[in-house]
Amino acid sequence: MDSNMLMNPFAGQNIGYFRLAVVGDSGVGKTSFARQFTETLPEVLSHDWEPTKDDDDDDDYTRTEALIEKFSSTMMEIPWDNMDADDEVPARNLVFVDTPGYGSVVDAQSNFDMFMRYIGQTFDEKNKKISPFTEVSNNELMRSLVTGVGAHKFIDVCFYLIVHRLKPIDVEYMRLISEKANVVPIICKVDTQSEQEVIDLKVHILKTLKEQGVSIYTFRIDYDRLINMAESGQAGGPPFAVSNVPTKPVSDDKNDQISFKPAANELPMLRKMVLETQITNIRQFTVKKFINWRGKHLNQQQQQPVQQVYYQPPTQHQYQQVIR
Repeated sequence: MDSNMLMNPFAGQNIGYFRLAVVGDSGVGKTSFARQFTETLPEVLSHDWEPTKDDDDDDDYTRTEALIEKFSSTMMEIPWDNMDADDEVPARNLVFVDTPGYGSVVDAQSNFDMFMRYIGQTFDEKNKKISPFTEVSNNELMRSLVTGVGAHKFIDVCFYLIVHRLKPIDVEYMRLISEKANVVPIICKVDTQSEQEVIDLKVHILKTLKEQGVSIYTFRIDYDRLINMAESGQAGGPPFAVSNVPTKPVSDDKNDQISFKPAANELPMLRKMVLETQITNIRQFTVKKFINWRGKHLNQQQQQPVQQVYYQPPTQHQYQQVIR
């Protein structure tokens, strides 16, 4: 029997509207990661992405120059602009925001600012739709926004891709993003790293983020437990190890064999945790970030004239200190 026949017929509807983003340095495989995350997802009915290249070139060498929203559909729906229609259309409910790498330009801060303005504007747009003349409690906001029916356009999960080493600029970027989105660090290209190298990098990332006070999405596991899991080689929490290439069959040719055992690809586990077991909790954390931002925004409005500020970039001096 076809494995798809055994799939939960409501699995796609359970995912609902969900927005993801992938960020990181240039050449780490952000576009490849986004494709792998969605294209091998059995619940996906259709993709609204550009066609895959037919040649063997790596996606990493096709630079993403601007923010690009890429849509996939895990469910069908009647068009909102034509409720009398009989035919359902793909909902385009699973959105992946692909971003330029910070190493693709001389001034990396410009790419930082572009993404931070994007997620800041999603908060501001939703806040404008909440009547300023009606007092709305945080509980009411939680109940109305923690849904899968497209009540907002916030980024629910931001995957931050890291390869081979964690840089100071990675730490600062994750700190900034974590104020408005659930950051999940990903160690990519693990097919080029040994198991021990990945374990060591996981431990280093977690200890550094804990020491620096960066609030990533931990999947309801505290930092100390995550560090213990990483040290023992136990999967199940961030940072997740993901291979950017499909698993290849073992070759009998000694020239094709690598000299080390690569780390396991945790993409299937990551996808299950994000889109199934943790999806409600993720949505709750996303809305909490909006509520916290809105509270600060309202306080600023009461204390000074209205001024739209989505994101305050660091000064050039501060930025150069981070780069170093």
